[in-house]
Amino acid sequence: MGTMTNGQTGTASVILVGIDFSQPSMRALRTAENMARAATYAELHLVHAFGSPIVPSSGREVAVLSGMGLIENPEKSQAELDNLVSSISHGISRVTGHLRLGSPASVIVRLAAEISADLIVVGTHGRTGVSRLVFGSVAEKVVRTSPCAVLTVRPKSIPAWEQIEPPCPDCVRMQRSTSGDKMWCERHSRPHVRPHTYRDGASGYGLGAQSFRNM
Repeated sequence: MGTMTNGQTGTASVILVGIDFSQPSMRALRTAENMARAATYAELHLVHAFGSPIVPSSGREVAVLSGMGLIENPEKSQAELDNLVSSISHGISRVTGHLRLGSPASVIVRLAAEISADLIVVGTHGRTGVSRLVFGSVAEKVVRTSPCAVLTVRPKSIPAWEQIEPPCPDCVRMQRSTSGDKMWCERHSRPHVRPHTYRDGASGYGLGAQSFRNM
């Protein structure tokens, strides 16, 4: 943990969160905010990475993101980043925004080393399978190369196999009408009948099998 300044004693939490202005990164930012506000003294750093700058025919510098042909205006990104910093400064000792050139994972890891971050917070779409392989995972790259602990924030969801089926309406009515003396409706009170098992008869038992079948 970093050492406090301005005459304060103890330790400071230095938290770095990657921002691309998407919904997953906003969830990560909210998590990082809450952690920073819970600390006695914390530095919260926001970093946004953009790709190689180019100058189109308009003469205005823009950037191509991650070699995918997506155009970004650094000036607009800086303004959005500044707005985020201003909106979350309340209750946090220090908030700083960083706009850096490079791939997101590399930028986040390098900046974490520069500021001696104690924790990196990154958002993830929670993709699995082919989607994850195709789009890659910034969070995975950060975890693999980070100089400090990494917290990945993913959407909260309940897998289908964890969902609880609603109670049988007939059973609920039975319980209420009998004040709990009977728990199940007529259908669910029936004993479970052992299912039949079927087996194909053997076509023969070797030598003399025909005689055994006719007995």
